[in-house]
Amino acid sequence: MVIKAIVLDLDMTLVNTLPKFLVLLRECAAKYGKNLSGDINELLSIYYRDPSLSELLGDLSRNFWFWHDCWLQYSTRKDYGKVFPGVLGSLRLLRSMGKRLLIATGRELECWRMQDELRYYGFTELIDGCVSLGDLGPGHNKYDLVKKAVEMLRLLPNVVAYVTDHPRDIVVVNGLGTINIGVATWVKEFPATRYVIGSVAELPHLITALDGAFY
Repeated sequence: MVIKAIVLDLDMTLVNTLPKFLVLLRECAAKYGKNLSGDINELLSIYYRDPSLSELLGDLSRNFWFWHDCWLQYSTRKDYGKVFPGVLGSLRLLRSMGKRLLIATGRELECWRMQDELRYYGFTELIDGCVSLGDLGPGHNKYDLVKKAVEMLRLLPNVVAYVTDHPRDIVVVNGLGTINIGVATWVKEFPATRYVIGSVAELPHLITALDGAFY
């Protein structure tokens, strides 16, 4: 069966944003009395163990509105990240292959607030839409997010690929029925899927191979 659409994570999958966001997160957490020590590499290591950073933030890590406030500050400052090499060319090629593309981001911020950022990256003319945990509101996780993305596409999950840099995302969405692909931006091992690429630049080649395999 041919893959008809691809749901793409944003941060650290398409764009190198977390180093700048984690700098801002220090300021944001300080307002709540939390001191985030350690350099950026250490914080990234913790993030890839636990994206909520609960070992540093405690109960605050489960506060939707804390994260909403932090991401809103990031968006307002407009000091955006950088698109990873080869991403834009890859997305254009996937579009030319007839694939629909949708961004599904775990940011606790509404997609409409990210439009300037997505335009800055050059994504707006390449994607069919965007959905975020901010759109869904408190109490939702990545499973709910990807499920919503599939519903927006009006497709069956087994013809949709989900692409993310975080192994835990794939663990969470397993059972939904999507074809899950890991991007080894930071973490190299994805135990919950056999499909792993070094960057989104490699995605068209993998999708072509999967299309052939699923006939």
